[in-house]
Amino acid sequence: MAIRFSMHRKDFIKGSCGVCLAIGSGFLTSALLSACKTPLGVIKSSSTNDVVTIPLAAFDQADYKIIRVSNYDYDLAIQKNKDGTFTTLLLKCTHAGQPLTKTGSNYYCTAHGSQFTHEGMVTKGPAEQNLIQLKTHVAGDAVKIQLIHS
Repeated sequence: MAIRFSMHRKDFIKGSCGVCLAIGSGFLTSALLSACKTPLGVIKSSSTNDVVTIPLAAFDQADYKIIRVSNYDYDLAIQKNKDGTFTTLLLKCTHAGQPLTKTGSNYYCTAHGSQFTHEGMVTKGPAEQNLIQLKTHVAGDAVKIQLIHS
């Protein structure tokens, strides 16, 4: 005895759309949750007496990091140099004081379009001054960065 299954086209389309919606929602939720994670190469930190301390071990895999300091208006870009010293830039546009965005190997100001190299040099105005370099030194097994008041 054969069992015959019959479904109307309208019911089939409704069911298929529901499945697609459920799968799409799962992908969207996953993408949103991924966006909330700290980006690779970003270190969240705090400061004590206007000094940020980062463990040297943070540079075992990469010589460049972005430091996001709690209760500070700007990110910091820190680069380990070939001689073992470090260079830290304040990612604050020297034209209008806006936070900068990292784009590839450059920094970009979304307010007026100024651009800076990875070393902090102005490549496109209206900014005319290079980025501020912060005092940075190695102390034991840590890198210490002296903040300036923004």
